[in-house]
Amino acid sequence: MTLIPAAVAIAAGYGLAAVIVVGGARAWQPRLLAAFAAGALAFPVTVFLATSIQALLASLFGLGPDAFAMTLGAGIAGAFVTAFVNEVFKLAAALLVWTPSRGRSPVVFGAAAGAGFAAVGAYQVIHLALMARVLPISSPPAFVTSLVQQLAFVAVNSASTAVAAFGIVRRRAAAYLGAVIFVQTVFAVFGLLYTLQAYSSVAWTVLDLAVAAAVVAGASILDRRPAADAALASAA
Repeated sequence: MTLIPAAVAIAAGYGLAAVIVVGGARAWQPRLLAAFAAGALAFPVTVFLATSIQALLASLFGLGPDAFAMTLGAGIAGAFVTAFVNEVFKLAAALLVWTPSRGRSPVVFGAAAGAGFAAVGAYQVIHLALMARVLPISSPPAFVTSLVQQLAFVAVNSASTAVAAFGIVRRRAAAYLGAVIFVQTVFAVFGLLYTLQAYSSVAWTVLDLAVAAAVVAGASILDRRPAADAALASAA
């Protein structure tokens, strides 16, 4: 029980940092907190829904219970299903809070919803990593690797939802949403390839950080383009 506050603090800190870096937020307004909370509430829903869809696909195609986690073809399909469900629900969480009439870019609300979503998932992994530290087989590098990977997880989820939200005011929602679903699928496949022993945990972590940095940079550039203000004004 004593590890729970520490895990919550780390995960929440990651989420706060993501909203500041990705969305450019400097103050936690009530609506940003609402977007963060909506994203957090979406996490268990997406886990249930994605798992159910994967189970249905496994039944239809006669796949074993571990096919999505232990085989490349089924794993890619499962990663796509998860990415699709996650991004749709994260974007919906952001749009529940954002209103064009308020005159503010939806990117920050996408960043907040995505950060809230990912913070819940990161908390679970961080809590397990903290508990594993007391085991004799635990090592400091493994613990640090887990923390870094979860930082990348929060960053990429916050940024991907920010990009998808930006697509709303650009009137290219399908294109932007499709792009971030593809990125999230690739991000998940990196973990699958590590499970299949294609490379080391260090290589996996570097790949995760590279994708997260690229998506965060993309979200930041999009939100600061002059076209963002014009699109936002036309949506008002």
